[in-house]
Amino acid sequence: MELSLGKAILLGVVQGLTEFLPVSSSGHLAVAEDLLGVSRPGLTFEVFVHLGTLAAVLAVYGTDLWAAAAGFLRSGGGLWGSPRGTDGSGWTAMDPATRLGWLVVVGTVPAAVAGLALEDAIAAAFDAPTTVAVCWIVTGCLLWWAARRSPSGRPLERATPLDALVVGLFQALALLPGISRSGSTLVGGLLRGLQREEAARLSFLLSVPAIAGAALLQMPEVAAVATVDGWAALLAGAVTAAVTGYAAIRWLLRWLVAGRLAWFAYYLWTVAILLLLYQGWRGA
Repeated sequence: MELSLGKAILLGVVQGLTEFLPVSSSGHLAVAEDLLGVSRPGLTFEVFVHLGTLAAVLAVYGTDLWAAAAGFLRSGGGLWGSPRGTDGSGWTAMDPATRLGWLVVVGTVPAAVAGLALEDAIAAAFDAPTTVAVCWIVTGCLLWWAARRSPSGRPLERATPLDALVVGLFQALALLPGISRSGSTLVGGLLRGLQREEAARLSFLLSVPAIAGAALLQMPEVAAVATVDGWAALLAGAVTAAVTGYAAIRWLLRWLVAGRLAWFAYYLWTVAILLLLYQGWRGA
């Protein structure tokens, strides 16, 4: 489809910000489509902006991700070895890089399974603005609780498979429009007693296989498109998504340290109430 450069930049900014700030990009897009009659600009553009947000995570956590991948492969990836430490004594003695790799792998499984098993049900939820509003309220409650948690806790070097599994289950919950992926995984980490910054670190690392996997699944459909017009717009969207995504990650980390996470809860509650009032007014 034809996509103007200005619109591509605007959509890239929105995607980059809402992908990582705990306000749910999927929820905002679903409501925009319903209320404003704004349709998504096409699968190819979506893949490009998602790759842009992936680049933002790699720019911040690329070193961690490389270490995690190397550690996971070093342990055999579950094929020729078990998750053991460098001294072979088991999980508790595992070196930090190997542990991080296994945390990302274990945390990715729930969302991957849920996404494949419940694909149709999840897609249907995007057509119900009331569902989005309710999920915004739920996300707000989660963030409000998280804002009151003590900043102290365990580092990822002391995290366990159960910690990763719980965070992964929260990420699976975020497949629903209106449930923030970054917010829910952050809450999952805090619920398991991780430090705020460490919970955010695991959250952003888990976004890499989630975003990359979604883009990979869409690639066959993108490749089936005979012609792709507006390469300048596609690249502009990807670049702006990367830049704003990077800024959003840094911004959220600073807000976590400053204890301002509750501000996002107030925002979500406000827009959820306004959406429910609007839906009631129009008789939906």
